[in-house]
Amino acid sequence: MAQGLPGADSIQPVTTSLIQATTAHYGSTPVFWGRYFTSVTTSGSAEYHHAKENGPLNAAGIKLLPIGRQTGNVNGTQQQGVADGVKNAKDFITTFGASLLAQQGGQFYMFLDVEGDPSLSSDYYTGWAQGLAQESASHVGVEILPCVYAAQGNSKTWTALAAATDAGAACVGVWIARYDPNDCTLGEWNDHTVTPPSPNPFPWPILAWQYCGNCLNGQIDCSQTNPAIDPQADLLDFLVMPPPALAT
Repeated sequence: MAQGLPGADSIQPVTTSLIQATTAHYGSTPVFWGRYFTSVTTSGSAEYHHAKENGPLNAAGIKLLPIGRQTGNVNGTQQQGVADGVKNAKDFITTFGASLLAQQGGQFYMFLDVEGDPSLSSDYYTGWAQGLAQESASHVGVEILPCVYAAQGNSKTWTALAAATDAGAACVGVWIARYDPNDCTLGEWNDHTVTPPSPNPFPWPILAWQYCGNCLNGQIDCSQTNPAIDPQADLLDFLVMPPPALAT
């Protein structure tokens, strides 16, 4: 099989030195970097800090992949999903500004973070997708599109997602976590390893594979894009390029 393009995500803010270390690790610059968005009032190092991180990502030409993070809620009700989806979308749109997002095409993926404890419920996902759409509708020229990040073996999540999408909820793509082999080295894509066994056939585009966690002494998780997709047209065009650092 072919090999995809490298990507990364981190629970700590992105710095120039971290980008340099990651680029040295891969032998090339990652094409995307995943960071967390919960709400405009959420603090902590896990949340994206645009004042610190926009500049390094822009200078390196790395697209920002937004992850909606409220992992303890994802087995909740549709009402909870709507509330969280609104918060995630508002955080993302407020961070970058509706005008910049519209200038960059207006449509952007957001990945719901499902860690497996708890697994996703169909009601919550339906509401979360509705919340993204609801908040998007209040900003001219911006649409946040729902995607899911989850483990390959989390059958409860994939079953719930299938129930939600069969009932009309949108899911435009998934990012699969499976550490097999658990090796930080970028290897070849393996459909059998990456694709969940159920539903079969798997109905959503697999956009990327997080193939190893806690690399570079725990600083990053390692991913690659699916070599079967057009990485630009199918993924990167739906991620934001952060603006350059403000002059000081």
